[in-house]
Amino acid sequence: MKNNKLSDTVQSAYLLEYGRRKIRVCADTFQNLAQIFGEEEQKEEDGSGQERTVLFLKKSLVKERQLFAGNLKEMAEMMNRAAEETIRFIRLGSRRQKQLIRGLSGEGLNAREIYLVQRGDGRMELSVLLSARPARGRGSRTADEAADCLSVLLDMRLVSSKRNPFFIGAEPMCYFFEEEAEYVYLTGTARAVKETETVSGDNFAFFEAGDADLVLALSDGMGSGEEAGRDSEAVVDMAESMMGAGLDAQMTVRLMNSAMAGERSGEGLPTLDLCCLDLYEGECAFLKAGAAASFIKRGSAVEKITGTALPLGAFGEAQVQPVKRSVSDGDYIVMMTDGMTEGWPNGDGERQMELLLSGMNGISPAEMAGILLRFAIEQRGGRIRDDMTVLCAGIWEKKDGE
Repeated sequence: MKNNKLSDTVQSAYLLEYGRRKIRVCADTFQNLAQIFGEEEQKEEDGSGQERTVLFLKKSLVKERQLFAGNLKEMAEMMNRAAEETIRFIRLGSRRQKQLIRGLSGEGLNAREIYLVQRGDGRMELSVLLSARPARGRGSRTADEAADCLSVLLDMRLVSSKRNPFFIGAEPMCYFFEEEAEYVYLTGTARAVKETETVSGDNFAFFEAGDADLVLALSDGMGSGEEAGRDSEAVVDMAESMMGAGLDAQMTVRLMNSAMAGERSGEGLPTLDLCCLDLYEGECAFLKAGAAASFIKRGSAVEKITGTALPLGAFGEAQVQPVKRSVSDGDYIVMMTDGMTEGWPNGDGERQMELLLSGMNGISPAEMAGILLRFAIEQRGGRIRDDMTVLCAGIWEKKDGE
């Protein structure tokens, strides 16, 4: 038995290292291509014998090559990060495996190949090869039901991983179950459309991606109306797609900036405001590209979070640095577009928002968002001269039995 375990460990280690080497070779290839495309420098031209159009085209070509080189570097970095990720499979003892197999069998599930999986960040998961047995009077079995059963058998709170299929089929498939997060959340939104328009130029989304258990994404399309709305919607959709594919928030912002660089004038570029929440560790990270201030409310204390003043496509090769903060039971995160705080009579919209937030207690995120929006409209005499959007998220510790 020990020899079999040793053989499995050696084989797994070999396969993992083989995969890492292939990824690193691809990353090196992208890195070399990036160097080739980025090496060519623009030569100074006399201009006496060339038309302005030709010079403009050459400059545009050099810029495009540099942007492409930057994207290749990002791809190489992403591959190297993937190659550095570590994972360890720990086989459960035979007695514990038999106990889990019997328990799952009673629920109409066949189980085998049960492992504890230790991820690179130290978080543990349970890996089980599962299939469902057809039975009269019993509907399709779900991964959530398997998680509930495993939680009882192991005396720990487990949930089905986001990457699992919802239903368990007749064909064996590997399912992952992870420890339940320490915190739960509620969200709320409120928005108003510019009084001369019918469509908001702001867009937002709440989603889960990668290690972030909740991502708040907000974009202001700069301007108002349908065109601004299409721009901001594209930004939010792109951010959700990239992060859903495994890119971290910082790399997502860099790639989106590269993609939009040079497309339009600096006045017509959309903003991007991201907040990524880790509900296991109680941490959040803000990344802002031209976005308005955000706030963290803890009791009566309110902290303002600001970032770069430049929107997507306008900050060159500079990197947007994340602003990281810890969150705890009862905290609120508030994000908004600049229409919420600009154009106030005394020009102190952000300060007034801080004071209002500090006095709010015992309300839901939806109620909070509504109060903030009404307050902002009142300060302008009831006029809505710009699109206004506010997102709120409340975080609470998960109690036993919830």
